[in-house]
Amino acid sequence: MKNNIFSIFINLIFPPRCVLCGKIVSYGGQICDKCSTEAVKACTNKRIYIPKLGKIIGCYAPFQYKNSIRKAIINFKFYGKKELVEFFANIIAKQFLEIHSYNFDIITCVPLSKQRKKLRGYNQSELLAKAVSKRLNVPYKECLEKIKDNNEQHRLNEKDRQKNVKNVYIVKNKQNIYKKSILIIDDIVTTGATLGECASVMFQNDVKQVTCAAIAQVVP
Repeated sequence: MKNNIFSIFINLIFPPRCVLCGKIVSYGGQICDKCSTEAVKACTNKRIYIPKLGKIIGCYAPFQYKNSIRKAIINFKFYGKKELVEFFANIIAKQFLEIHSYNFDIITCVPLSKQRKKLRGYNQSELLAKAVSKRLNVPYKECLEKIKDNNEQHRLNEKDRQKNVKNVYIVKNKQNIYKKSILIIDDIVTTGATLGECASVMFQNDVKQVTCAAIAQVVP
């Protein structure tokens, strides 16, 4: 009884707010009606083709990169809003727990270069992958290393994106991924060039299977 009264008191002073825009929401809610309407669900399992290997891998992304989701990802990625990781991780984990069957041995992320991670202070994809690994009860490991600080992908067209990520990533420890099923997580998927290159490097080091996931997909 006392705990319930205390909770009500706290909610009156510090009402729950939408994780995306900060507006007050009803008790137990995470996002407001406006953001819920704007958060357009991505309706497809994106297929990423890896030309050099002739393989196709799947990438699951629950949202389209627009409106409130786009703003939230930008805040998460560039403006230190790391608390958003809990919301995003819940959504990504939910799609595997409720919709897609999964059998991953390891969850990893698309790495940043040491220089860019030092400048930003964190890798948003790493935070996301670690949070998803806890929810799916699958171990997180740093499987890849970015050895070149290349140009930012969002500034390039599809052809240049493929060139921009070539020979950028290496496997940190081949034994960690040998014959394993891997889930690679990133924040956004556009053409799939980055995730495809990461998967390609892993396949060349004898992984069994690679699946990808992201918060949002850029839809033309």
